[in-house]
Amino acid sequence: MSENSMTNLTTDVEIKGTIKFEKVMNVDGKFEGELIADNGELIVGKTGIVKANIKVKNATIEGRLDGNIEAAEKVELKQNAQLLGDLQAKTLIIEEGVVFVGNCNVNPDGTKTEKQNVENQNIKVIKNI
Repeated sequence: MSENSMTNLTTDVEIKGTIKFEKVMNVDGKFEGELIADNGELIVGKTGIVKANIKVKNATIEGRLDGNIEAAEKVELKQNAQLLGDLQAKTLIIEEGVVFVGNCNVNPDGTKTEKQNVENQNIKVIKNI
């Protein structure tokens, strides 16, 4: 991946506000606010701490995310990631060791389900010791 196609927020960066981007954003620092990229990809690195509502095409979470995430395609929660918030995507990949507390709506077809009164489900995945 070329340098021009990725935006990096390094570990020494703290930002509050709204960021709109088009390609790939890698957050290793702290961000609070809103991240929007209809066709972009968000990567929250191992040292990344994000408190935001997120709307992207794809997301990979390795650090901590407090907020809701809506992905048009895929969300991947890597080992030791922490997601405290609701998630909506067509595809979800969860590795062992992830903490996820929130509501989850994963629908590969992107269509509404017949059953409309589905109760909220809280999911927590933790590594077995």
